[in-house]
Amino acid sequence: MESKNYKNSSNSIDNFFDITFLIKIFTRNWKWFALSIFLFSVIGTLYFLIKNPVYEVDALVLLQVDDKKNNVPSVSMVANLSDLGSMMGSKNIDNEVVVFNTRKLLKKSILDLNMNVSMNVRKGLRKVNPYPELPFFIKTDSVQADTMKSLSFKMIPQKDGSYKVKGKYHKTKFKSTINNFPATLKTPGIDVYIEKNPLVVEKKPKTIDVSIQNPNVMAIKLKKIIFSSAYSKKTTIVTISTKTDNIKWSQDLINKIIVSFNEDAIEDKNLIASLTAKFVKERLKLIEEEIKDIEKQVEKYKHDNQLVDLSTEARLYLSQMSGYEARSIEVQTQLNMTGYIKEYIRDEKNKNNLIPTIGIEDKGLVEIISKYNQLLSEKINLENSSTESNPALNLTNAQLSIMRQNILASINNLTQSKQILLKDLQKQDVLAGGKIQNIPRQEREFIEIVRQQGIKSSLYSFLLQKSEETELNLASATPKAKIIDEPMPGLFPKSPKKSIIAFIALTLGLIFPLVCFYLKNLLKTEVESKEELENLSQVDIIGEICKSEADEKIVVKPHETKPSAELFRLLRTNLTFTLTDPSKQVVMITSTVAGEGKTYISINLALSLALIGKKVIVVGLDIRSPRLTDYLEIPNSKGITNFLIDPTMKISDIIQHSKINSHLDIIQAGAIPPNPNELLMNTRLDDLFVELRHQYDFIIVDTAPVGLVSDTFLLDRFSDVNLYVVRIGYAHKDAIKYLNSVKKGGKLKNMYVVANDIDLNNKNGGYGYGYGNNTKKK
Repeated sequence: MESKNYKNSSNSIDNFFDITFLIKIFTRNWKWFALSIFLFSVIGTLYFLIKNPVYEVDALVLLQVDDKKNNVPSVSMVANLSDLGSMMGSKNIDNEVVVFNTRKLLKKSILDLNMNVSMNVRKGLRKVNPYPELPFFIKTDSVQADTMKSLSFKMIPQKDGSYKVKGKYHKTKFKSTINNFPATLKTPGIDVYIEKNPLVVEKKPKTIDVSIQNPNVMAIKLKKIIFSSAYSKKTTIVTISTKTDNIKWSQDLINKIIVSFNEDAIEDKNLIASLTAKFVKERLKLIEEEIKDIEKQVEKYKHDNQLVDLSTEARLYLSQMSGYEARSIEVQTQLNMTGYIKEYIRDEKNKNNLIPTIGIEDKGLVEIISKYNQLLSEKINLENSSTESNPALNLTNAQLSIMRQNILASINNLTQSKQILLKDLQKQDVLAGGKIQNIPRQEREFIEIVRQQGIKSSLYSFLLQKSEETELNLASATPKAKIIDEPMPGLFPKSPKKSIIAFIALTLGLIFPLVCFYLKNLLKTEVESKEELENLSQVDIIGEICKSEADEKIVVKPHETKPSAELFRLLRTNLTFTLTDPSKQVVMITSTVAGEGKTYISINLALSLALIGKKVIVVGLDIRSPRLTDYLEIPNSKGITNFLIDPTMKISDIIQHSKINSHLDIIQAGAIPPNPNELLMNTRLDDLFVELRHQYDFIIVDTAPVGLVSDTFLLDRFSDVNLYVVRIGYAHKDAIKYLNSVKKGGKLKNMYVVANDIDLNNKNGGYGYGYGNNTKKK
């Protein structure tokens, strides 16, 4: 017989998913699979009808990002403001992409559109959001909304036009009734204002599900469904998209996010200009007072000294000094502005304010201040999106402190250099002004007052000009983000998709019964099929015996063509291929436990051998529970135990001839002894088998179950082949493990398995047993 490779029980899971095995399961249980596919198809159809179609809505936004590569600071206020304004634009588009999806921006958009309030009404099998055609306007106090818990309630219309309200605030349930609109709904945590939308007229009012969330919580949820990304690395175009079951709702939200982004960008961009304007106005007010005081001094001096005009000589000297005076005034103006900025920096109130660069000519200082302002802006944004314990925030604060000290040091250095320059100019002015000493005292004193008046007037004119430039810059602020492709949905919904639902329904319809069969196979304790036995057993199967048609004990008869008889003939054929040597005559039949059919197989196998003219004897060596007499209906007489106990008894005294077949003899077990194990070790038993080998062609030995007693292992010394009976639907899986352990331990030699009680109806197509069974017999 050709040997087969059978897998260990530990690989039963892999065998379960063997293709051939799966095909058998499908073909045998196709009705269950068809029913499963139908049920999952119904479930898939219901899901498709209940689930709202989800579309992807996206928009393209062009960002106006300033480029400072060629920017050179100058004393021009417009240039200075351009420097400070451009720092608000990021060279890195990725930074701007992140801003579109920040909680701060989303929360602002939510509050502006009142989107933390959502409504749903039933439409067919679906619940839909009626936005923008909302039947009610529902609002909450913005201060309360910022601290509220989740709130949900149903508005159930009544026949009299009122609405019953059933809801839940956090974990507290509440009920109420609304008779007239507008109305204020009192809930356990927040007051809700409800007003009917006059533009929406319902023929039949429907129940409305209302959900109100904390704007901060809503922003976190939106953050997960609003996606922003750079269109490409070479452009400043950003894609903003979301998936939604309400297209108009998403379009309005995306548009509002872009508007809020522009408002924040303009606010950030104008921040430095606003600070500069405030700074200039404060200085203008101070200098204006100083100029008024000087003008009063000029007027008083003229009045007290009765001066009408300066002499021609004084005018000449003043003309010569004009160059030094103009330069000195310019330097003094810069010193004053530098002093103002230094004073501004040292003021603790301005610690978190941007530093203006108005009036600073030094390019290095302007660059340092611009970098400081840029870092400070990043810190402000970081504070809005993180906690104080953020390591990045602490690092930024440390960097700002160092940069602030560097700015003060640079201002001190610049001040010193300007003071040196001013002293030099004043020295030259003194040399030129020595000639004025000859001018009368009154005129000389008057010139000094006029000089102070000129310095203050120049500084006032300079600041006045910068004030106008600042206002112009504020008025000319443009949006940073421009929509180049309006938010629009795709042509087809992203979900649910019929093809995917159909595929999932088909897959689940096929897998679900398979999983059920697998779990059933995993949880059951009995071996239920030959295939399962093959998968679990490490011992080859030499034959299989089907269920007897009429529970007959003797099924092998002359001219009998029933499947049970044919299977015994097939077992006989397989056995003769194994016993090719004429000296191999003893076939021992055992099982794990009683009731698996070893006696039934012993007798019918012996009869099948007798039918071909072989001289066969059946020896009953299950001396603890003999069953041969029950099957053969022969009188219970002396047997093996009697022969082993009585040394005077001959072999011929215990051999009985069968009435069923003349070629079949039987030796019964005999009386049940008190010491069966020791009795089977008697040497007379060895002599018996030596004699039987001479008298018979085949010796069939019916033994005790090996899983209960060790008798069979003692008899292995006589056997040439051991047939191990496994009854399908009766034998436990643990019995197969025991069978494998017997095989592995070599306790029984030349082992084969006989699968008993096979159900032929489970065979795919059958084996054709009983071929010719319906043929008429003579």
